[in-house]
Amino acid sequence: MKNTVFPIRTENEVKLPYFANGMASSYKQEHIIRTNGFPTHLWLQTQSGSGRLVLGEEEYLVAEGQGLFLLPDEPHEYYPDSDEWIVDWISVSGTEAIDFMTNKAGLDRSGVYFISEPEKTRAIIEQLVQTEQSEDPLRNLNISSLVYSFLIQWYQNVSATSTNTMSQKYARLIPVLEYIDNHYNEAITLKDLSDLLGVTPQHLCTLFRKIMNTRIFEYINRVRIKKSKEYLLENAELPIRDVAHANGFEDVSYFCYIFKRIEHATPGDFRKTFIRN
Repeated sequence: MKNTVFPIRTENEVKLPYFANGMASSYKQEHIIRTNGFPTHLWLQTQSGSGRLVLGEEEYLVAEGQGLFLLPDEPHEYYPDSDEWIVDWISVSGTEAIDFMTNKAGLDRSGVYFISEPEKTRAIIEQLVQTEQSEDPLRNLNISSLVYSFLIQWYQNVSATSTNTMSQKYARLIPVLEYIDNHYNEAITLKDLSDLLGVTPQHLCTLFRKIMNTRIFEYINRVRIKKSKEYLLENAELPIRDVAHANGFEDVSYFCYIFKRIEHATPGDFRKTFIRN
């Protein structure tokens, strides 16, 4: 049980947006039956061996590369399915954490999920255990920070299927994202980008919006504006027109329009904010 810890929750910790009520690393899991469920969101991932999760009339295998996620107060049962079921688990709380899991990560039901890089979340849970066991008077603040890091890794690597994690989705677009980053100052066409993936331009647009939650040319504009902000400061005497052309905008008026829409300031005003003559 030495690898199982339960942080003290004072009124200050209750107000933290991200926190953990308890966590364990390399824990030998026993048979658990909770007729009234667990009071907070619970994530438990297999380190070695395997287990079984029972929800209502359904039973699921929880093997290596998988974890179980439980919503609060939902009756459940889980138990080892091998000689030893070694797990890591964390009980997550905090208003922002719950919103993140439900609305950002889309985990709105209890069940078994795949995790593509379990060693990353495992490492953070181990860190959480070590932090709680430390003598640091600010350890609860560090725990809050680590819980946020855990949720980010969780968001990237957890999915209902083995090939649909966020990191795997982004990986499909890497050739397109790298091309945009390397050719942002040139004319870029949908055909240029779709040929990189061997798909139609229409399919690329659909895929990009689904994964990135934005239109592809909106993304290109944002990359160009990012680069132009750096260019504005590095070339303080260069006319705005030349900055626009150097960053892929043929029309300076359109550049100024996009810049102001994204940055809420004109290129000239942005430059003045950082450079005073």
